[in-house]
Amino acid sequence: MEQTTEVLEYKCPNCGGGLTFGQENQMMYCPFCESEFDLQDVVKQEDDAQFQWEETREKTWSEQEKDTLQTFTCPNCGGELTTDANTAATFCPYCDNPAVLPGRVSQDLKPDGVIPFRTSKEDAINAFRKFCQGKPLLPRFFCEDHRVEKITGIYVPFWLYDCRGDFLSNYKATRVRHWSDSNYIYTRTDYYHLVRGGGAEFQNIPMDASQKMDNAIMESIEPFDYTQMVDFETAYLSGFLADKYDVQARDGEPRIRRRVDESLESLVSSTLLGYSSVMPMSKNLNVTQGRARYVLLPVWMLYTKYKDKTYVFAMNGQTGKITGTFPICPKRTAAWFGGICAGVTALMTLILNLMA
Repeated sequence: MEQTTEVLEYKCPNCGGGLTFGQENQMMYCPFCESEFDLQDVVKQEDDAQFQWEETREKTWSEQEKDTLQTFTCPNCGGELTTDANTAATFCPYCDNPAVLPGRVSQDLKPDGVIPFRTSKEDAINAFRKFCQGKPLLPRFFCEDHRVEKITGIYVPFWLYDCRGDFLSNYKATRVRHWSDSNYIYTRTDYYHLVRGGGAEFQNIPMDASQKMDNAIMESIEPFDYTQMVDFETAYLSGFLADKYDVQARDGEPRIRRRVDESLESLVSSTLLGYSSVMPMSKNLNVTQGRARYVLLPVWMLYTKYKDKTYVFAMNGQTGKITGTFPICPKRTAAWFGGICAGVTALMTLILNLMA
């Protein structure tokens, strides 16, 4: 099987070093001569230049490996690199030069838009430290810098869904009142059949389109500000990793229906106040007018180890919102609960002494 892969590297016009996208000023930056260039100027310069091509003949890969792995050559140092079929931007492990593979995100796979990174790697480290604060059960020294194994800026593929949700719900409800006179205590229960119906328009419901990413983690770092979405240019990928989608838009329908259902349920619940009890009887949800757009959203991924186990944290590369799970120190947990029990025991003893 013969394969041709296009490799795109943005070169500094001054010194020839590899350019990366700077999230602070939204400019292309050269770490070698510290020059800065407008992104559109760099893109135009690369469009006018001749792409470098490298042909790689696969001889020993299995048929399955041929479908999942692809090889290309770094245009800076000539090193041969292997990536999976969904990698759209990466780094050369030999010279650490950023490389963009436009064929992975162009043509029918070209994103409709991208939100550029607004936070830096330093911002991610500081957010991680702050996130660790106030965690009494966290093992000591867990948040030290040397425990952070890797920090990676990734453009994660997302589908943004626009749709309409129409619903019709039926509920049983009661309203109970109590009163009394000099002879009796009275209770009156009124029963109601409640019907709620309506519809709502939804825009930009996000769903990550990469099987590598944890869905719960990606939902936890929402929301993104989609007013900062810009037209896609491959230059935004320089200096970061990027994947193309491997989850089709139609495969996200169950997750989108769930999120629409939760939103409408919350809306309906606000109209069911004032009753003693409310029990759902039936609910019908219809999602229509669906449209999905393919976009890339910025995410910082942080990996840290504790006792040979890797813990993953994710930070919204635009807003700085961070999420993740922590290990729990058994000794601190025992001491913490012991302190609570001792405090409760002391309080109960005081109350009993006052009552004696």
